[in-house]
Amino acid sequence: MSLFFELLQISLGTRDRFSRGPSVVEWQELFNEAQRQAVIGLLMIGVERLPNDQRPPRDVMLKWIGLTMTVEQISQMQQKRATELTEKVRELGFRSCVLKGVGIAQLYPNSLRRQGGDIDLWVDGERQGVLPKLSTQYNIGKTFSHHTDVEFFDDVKVEIHFRPSWLYNPVFNCRLQRFFERKKYEAMQARAIGYNYPSVEFDAVYSLAHTFHHLLEEGVGFRHVIDYYYIIQNLPNEERPKTLTAINSVGLGKFLSAMMYVLTEALGIDRKYLLCAPNAKEGNFLLNEISNAGNFGKQRKGGELKRNSFKRYSVVVLHYPNHVLWMIPWKIWHLLWRTWQSAKRVCC
Repeated sequence: MSLFFELLQISLGTRDRFSRGPSVVEWQELFNEAQRQAVIGLLMIGVERLPNDQRPPRDVMLKWIGLTMTVEQISQMQQKRATELTEKVRELGFRSCVLKGVGIAQLYPNSLRRQGGDIDLWVDGERQGVLPKLSTQYNIGKTFSHHTDVEFFDDVKVEIHFRPSWLYNPVFNCRLQRFFERKKYEAMQARAIGYNYPSVEFDAVYSLAHTFHHLLEEGVGFRHVIDYYYIIQNLPNEERPKTLTAINSVGLGKFLSAMMYVLTEALGIDRKYLLCAPNAKEGNFLLNEISNAGNFGKQRKGGELKRNSFKRYSVVVLHYPNHVLWMIPWKIWHLLWRTWQSAKRVCC
């Protein structure tokens, strides 16, 4: 087992200490990998839990503390912006809930230690009804079939979602959209923290679909996996059979079994939380991709499996043909759709 996996487990409370004390060089490598995987804040919890004889050198410790403080400050800002964004959208007449990020962070022992990105807000409305109202007060950026970029704030990017996510296979996508519709009312109910976020039952399906997109397109990082660790730990027992049925119905059963393997091997999760049996073959493929890709695949080791490359599709199709074979037809349709939408705006 790698020292990085051990530090992950110490941070999550599934392990007490390293099997051996890391060297000075290894501590620098652990710090670099934590940055690459965007889990600096979370792994600081593990560093704090270590016995004194296994703590990092002073210079690494100081850098780790400094970056963790930055993560916490950014998280505070994002939670504040999520509350403000919810109110701005409510004033325009739309209910909403925050997807991923500051919503899932509430499942963490310390929500400020989860390193966030932009804010994704799912609004209760169709694209043709939402965009005109948004455009009266805010600058609209790139618009896709399921979301649009909107300039609400200077310090954080915002995506307004008309649909939380999608799948390339039309049959599985139709089932996924029906699942979202069934869960929408509950997801957009008021929460005491100032913004709404979905239930863990919703996230158990949505987060898996979102992570699967990253596997197909660009790369999966450990931040996605840790999110899912906390999701299934908090999933009520009575919801597990229904959640597994929903995941299988949208064609993500094999990917779920791969995720269960990664949660077991890398994070040391208690097997009682697993939604299905781990799949070692698919799990090793996923774990190797996570280790190579880093957060969102942006700091990939080597040139293999780059975003939207033929090499990537030719490898992933061997594992998930029912999804990958629909990617090219979908992308052609989406390009034509965006071209048509741009032409309509110019004409009007």
